[in-house]
Amino acid sequence: MREHAITTISTHAGRRLAQRNLSPEDVRYVFSHGRVHHRGKACFVHLGLRDIPTDHRREDRLRRLEGTVLVLDPVSGQHLTTAYRNRRHGSRDIKRKPKRGYLDC
Repeated sequence: MREHAITTISTHAGRRLAQRNLSPEDVRYVFSHGRVHHRGKACFVHLGLRDIPTDHRREDRLRRLEGTVLVLDPVSGQHLTTAYRNRRHGSRDIKRKPKRGYLDC
């Protein structure tokens, strides 16, 4: 469990949370139980199946949060920029660098 919490949510993140049917309680759960990855200019919090405690896995409300990713500001780690779900590949896409560069010179 982390000692600090998300203090501000951007308008973009608020819109994305509504589209993905994520409540503030869901965001707190993902933030407190998910794994943190610092990549590029963002801080990612990913909630995988292994991150959900075994006694919580039977609850559908918590099980549906599997694969949820919160993108936070890297400086403070308390400003939510956006949120999305990636159940198929999980944190693998966050950890890997792209095979080809964006600008081939």
